[in-house]
Amino acid sequence: MCGLSGLVRIQEGNISDIVSMNSVIRHRGPDDEGYLLLDKQGYLHKMGGNDTCKESLTADFKYAPESRISENGDKPYLLAFGHRRLSILDLSAAGHQPMSYLEGRFWIVFNGQIYNHNDIRAELQSKGYQFTTRTDTEVVLAAYAAWSEKCLEKFVGMWSLAIYDHKLNEVFLSRDRYGIKPLYYWFSPDESFYFASEIKQFTVCSGWTADMNRSRVCDYLIYSFTDHTDETMFSGVYQLPAGSYFRSGISDIRRDRNGRIRSVKWYKLIRNQFSGSFQEAAASFRSLFEQAVSEHLMADVPVGTALSGGLDSSSIVCEVNRILRNNGTAELQKTFSSCAADERYNEKRWMDIVTEHIRVDSHIIYPQLQDAIDTTKKLIWYQDEPYQSQSAFLGFKIFGLARENGVKVLLNGQGADEYLGGYGQFTAARYADMVRQFRWCSLNSDIRNLRKIRPIPKATLLRHISFHLIPSFLRGRLVNITGSADFIRKIVDIEKLGISFTHPYDVIPVKMNSVPEISEHLTFYSTLPKYLRWEDRNSMAHSIEARVPFLDHRLVEFAYSLPDDFLDKDGVTKRVMREAMDNLLPEKIKNRKDKMGFTTPEELWVKKEKPDFFRKWILEAISVTDGIIKPESVTYFDRLVKGEVPFDFTYWRIILFSEWMQKFRVRQ
Repeated sequence: MCGLSGLVRIQEGNISDIVSMNSVIRHRGPDDEGYLLLDKQGYLHKMGGNDTCKESLTADFKYAPESRISENGDKPYLLAFGHRRLSILDLSAAGHQPMSYLEGRFWIVFNGQIYNHNDIRAELQSKGYQFTTRTDTEVVLAAYAAWSEKCLEKFVGMWSLAIYDHKLNEVFLSRDRYGIKPLYYWFSPDESFYFASEIKQFTVCSGWTADMNRSRVCDYLIYSFTDHTDETMFSGVYQLPAGSYFRSGISDIRRDRNGRIRSVKWYKLIRNQFSGSFQEAAASFRSLFEQAVSEHLMADVPVGTALSGGLDSSSIVCEVNRILRNNGTAELQKTFSSCAADERYNEKRWMDIVTEHIRVDSHIIYPQLQDAIDTTKKLIWYQDEPYQSQSAFLGFKIFGLARENGVKVLLNGQGADEYLGGYGQFTAARYADMVRQFRWCSLNSDIRNLRKIRPIPKATLLRHISFHLIPSFLRGRLVNITGSADFIRKIVDIEKLGISFTHPYDVIPVKMNSVPEISEHLTFYSTLPKYLRWEDRNSMAHSIEARVPFLDHRLVEFAYSLPDDFLDKDGVTKRVMREAMDNLLPEKIKNRKDKMGFTTPEELWVKKEKPDFFRKWILEAISVTDGIIKPESVTYFDRLVKGEVPFDFTYWRIILFSEWMQKFRVRQ
């Protein structure tokens, strides 16, 4: 896990931007630092930085730095790569980047992990390719040399990368299937092309101004949506979409009329219907899960696990324990959890069930309100964009706890809910499908069983089913005139933003008419992308590599192929996974149906502990945002504290929006 920086200029420029970009993300890779510069004559220059390890500077491999970049004055260049290394595999200096292959033809800056790199290495060796390191980075380079962009289909893992082909004088950028690792780009006023792991890297570059993307700001404030398109809340800053690549000659990089580069979507979920029995599906899921967890344990540094007490994280913890015991490992697995002192929000009893079932070295934090307040300004800087709730704060604290205890890689259960239907996301769509097929008996039976587990009012259930029966183009309009968004529009000045009301659903290309569509919607657009951003920034803030075994694409694609009722039926979510984890999980965890996730007692904090403090924060937001947040927001907050309106996180979005504007000096 690392951080990368890069830029391609129209005319030669100095080195200050690439150095600044690399410096601002030192937290992503404090173990080593490297640069590659291409001058106008076509010569490449390899350089180190202040954090470049001595072994790299004195090594004899061909991509070793020749000097430190500070010793080269204001050297002009056309292309520059910068890299920050967090050493996870092959901790030797040979893992230095930018790394080259084939006598310096291919150069790479790489952020991520390819878990099947040993298998690919063996395949390439059979074709005559040779290797000098144990890194997956060298395998990625060799694979690109052998198969060009087709190599991406062979990779099992997470990545963002940039490759420069010196022979063809072109740049290739790529991002993993689900966007686990970030890759942003921006064009400066002089049309230079910049790319980076974090948005904040652009803020230190010449020509940068932080201009607000008003449409995405509206999506955040009104609907609590972020990361659902390739746009960001900064105007002109885009993400390379998940599962995409971009290739261009360095003199031909241009943005289109909308400001984007022309990327190619190389990955798309395809549903190949599974034809076996439910038991066979569970057995296959278990096998794929075991393989994924085993591969995600690959590291030359200490590995730990996050434990929330839910089905997903508990499955990983128990599987890691099984693998360690089978390998004869005496050292206990380290787990990291967040608990609340208030029992209404406390999941510790569920965590205890897991830790009593297997022996682990458990570490727990109890976050406090003052800590959350003190962390906010720092966290908004790490996150680049506002987040939606204090769950991001809890993640930040858990990664910090892991770092304090010497862990450099942390596995967690992110991703499973989106494609397995956790929290009942698939239920209403499945019922709507039954209505279309006139399967009334099956529908009535399923609803009766559901209400035995979760006593959902019939009117609520009917409303949810109807949502999936109305035409797709009407859904956004329906949400615009109902629900919480209606009152939020009264406290956000849309006229000042200068936009009209549209629902984020309108810009998402996948609709929500069926279980597979909802799965794709949640995985690629509406839910998972924001959680992956939180995960990446929170982990890298503490120089930790976060790994998500449930996003092994083989596991995702298998679940995507299953019949709907293998995932959700009779009020039981994640059915195939629950069955797959039989004899691995404690029975109470396997059958649990009331998961809260990592939660804070946020309602208690706001209503009881410090309502006056948060009210003052709301007042400050009105001033800072120059009226985008209306004075009526104070009345809303007062009613929230009194319990006159339902508690939600609108107040927090208002506060974080103002903090974001201040931290990044965002202009309207």
